[in-house]
Amino acid sequence: MTTTELAAQRLWASAGFFAQGLMMAVVLTSLPGIEERTGIGEAEVSLVILGTVVLAGVGSVLAGALATRWGSAALLPPAFAIQAAAVALAMLDVPLAALFPIFALFGLGVGLADAGNNMQGLTLQRAAGRSLIAGFYAVQTVAAIAGALVVSAVAGLDLPFEVAYGVAAAAGLGIALAVRGRLVPDPERGSADAGPRPRLPWSGIVVFGVVVAVSYVGDSVIGTWSSVFLDQELDALAVVVPLGYAAYQACSLISRLAGDRLVMRLGRAPVLSAAIVTASGSILVASLAPAPWVAVLAFGCAGLGIGLMAPLSFSAAGDLAPEHQDEVVARLNLFNYLGVLIGSGATGVIAEAIGLRAAIVMPAVLVAAALLAVRSYRVPRPTAPLTPGGDHA
Repeated sequence: MTTTELAAQRLWASAGFFAQGLMMAVVLTSLPGIEERTGIGEAEVSLVILGTVVLAGVGSVLAGALATRWGSAALLPPAFAIQAAAVALAMLDVPLAALFPIFALFGLGVGLADAGNNMQGLTLQRAAGRSLIAGFYAVQTVAAIAGALVVSAVAGLDLPFEVAYGVAAAAGLGIALAVRGRLVPDPERGSADAGPRPRLPWSGIVVFGVVVAVSYVGDSVIGTWSSVFLDQELDALAVVVPLGYAAYQACSLISRLAGDRLVMRLGRAPVLSAAIVTASGSILVASLAPAPWVAVLAFGCAGLGIGLMAPLSFSAAGDLAPEHQDEVVARLNLFNYLGVLIGSGATGVIAEAIGLRAAIVMPAVLVAAALLAVRSYRVPRPTAPLTPGGDHA
């Protein structure tokens, strides 16, 4: 692949990450509009989110099977189209019963696209011979910020929230059409009659998956609870309350923009170690913060670390069994949703029992435990199909 071809392929792959970040952000930040329109409460919203996350897991598993047969390049356009269709359907004034299948459809598309995007990113990274994955995650972060700004602008203009959904649906469908036939084919794929299915390197998948999970625990806790923490525990002014999450996203973007260069200069394991220590220490500082500005700075610094943990994990997992990369990525992607479920649910339970400050310590401890996995990022990973008893942790 020439430099020009690589640049073009990176552009199309980036479009996929952008579509995913934009649609997710618009849907999640517009949930209050759904509540107001339908009159549902927080319990029903939680069930909708739970159904979305569960179907995203189903979509990720399905992505592994479909990509193995046809490749992620063929998988991604329908995945974006499915999400766009679900977002468009959510614009309709439908009864509560219809919301569950609509958001289940959206979750299915999320899982397909999450896995497919990572497959594309790792395929291009291998073709380039250098780290690229953090940059793709940076694009997704930019898209998430853009989606939140779209929702904010719609609210500021006193327009119905469905306008933001319309923008997201149009963007998702437009990108689905634009990338069709332009994404890079995956490396060798097996066919249905290619013989016995390979034994996947599950020990490696689990090690990297745990790091992905705890990173998304931290991400989910900060996304869901940072504003509540600033408001209820620190009595922050209304204008300050959203700044914790804003600082977190901004610093996540900075770390992802710099991540590929850091990996090429220092290596994957040292960068991951620094990211884990930064993230864990910052979350702990936030939980102990005596004033709002301390918590805002701490949540921002947490983004510097958490922002790199998932990209580095997918990059490492791509080296486990390159010839079966799609299946490995699809299964690793499941840990993303496990982390979201733990972060969203467990924090609330702990906060009810012993307080929100103590609850925010939980992700700090879990992220710190990821240091035990760092050595697996340092050693060369096997590149041939593994035999029983031969996979590495």
